[in-house]
Amino acid sequence: MKSILLLSKKYNYLRLLAVGFIILTLIFLISVGNLNTLLATAAITDEKGYDLKEVKDDVYVISSNGYNVMFLVTGKGVVIIDAPPAIGDKIPTAISEVTNETIEHLIYSHSHKDHIGAAHIFQQQPDIEIVAQNETADILKMRNDPERPIPTATFVDNTTLTIGNKTIQLTYPGPYHQRGNIFVYVPEQKVLMAVDQLAPGEVPWKHLAATPEVPALIRSYDQALAYDFDVYVPGHGETGTKEDIKIQQEYINDLKNNSQFALTNVNYTEATKNIDKQNNAATTEAYFNALTDICVDRMDNKWKGKLNGVGVWTDEHCEKMIQSLRVD
Repeated sequence: MKSILLLSKKYNYLRLLAVGFIILTLIFLISVGNLNTLLATAAITDEKGYDLKEVKDDVYVISSNGYNVMFLVTGKGVVIIDAPPAIGDKIPTAISEVTNETIEHLIYSHSHKDHIGAAHIFQQQPDIEIVAQNETADILKMRNDPERPIPTATFVDNTTLTIGNKTIQLTYPGPYHQRGNIFVYVPEQKVLMAVDQLAPGEVPWKHLAATPEVPALIRSYDQALAYDFDVYVPGHGETGTKEDIKIQQEYINDLKNNSQFALTNVNYTEATKNIDKQNNAATTEAYFNALTDICVDRMDNKWKGKLNGVGVWTDEHCEKMIQSLRVD
């Protein structure tokens, strides 16, 4: 009887081993298949020099060298948002993968050269209309840069473009990144593009996205969240959702609170006690260093591991916010 029981247990043990081996083999084969798919996709992207993704029906994002371009196929021509030199000549090639419609409209998100410095290549397209906010047009007139053609159509607060089967709403929310930066919203497809506001999963860029006006950046999160959208298209990085904006807003709110905490709790006299009071630059720097150190410690303790880049630019973010709280 004992022998039978031992044989039965041994049989069950061997059967479990066999099942486990089969499962592990299947997992391995699936993993290899996924890896091969990923490698093939990467190889195609490397060969083309860009990645093309349809984020909603007839709404596409071209990504290359850390930059994004969005374009829409409307049935009456293609609409492009931005023309970064990092993508530039790849844009027509990418568009030709999905349509033979010609490029009829180019929208500038703002005037910075790294996002529209390849716009001149589309001047070869006859009668192309270039649309921008009024302040962007003013900046470009002052720059007089042949690589960034002057817009042919401008607006002040907002405008709606109806082109073929697409409606595009353009809105100036204030200078969250630069005078003239805009939101580009495609309501039927529920897509919002906001260039240089944020990159999903990342901390804000250097000096709080190089904003000229911190209060405008803070306001811009609620302004963006007021839209009904499923897909958020940034100027850099992966596409995102409303959740990415909420996380960024939480980071900024914490930054503001911790900057205010530093301003409330750091004593100027104590922070500068070992500095020559005749040296105004040195005393100011000592005071701001003390403020920034408090803010950085509190930010990094909470946010490390939650967003990429925490601990890299936190000192710049804190100092920018502290300056804003003192003067804005």
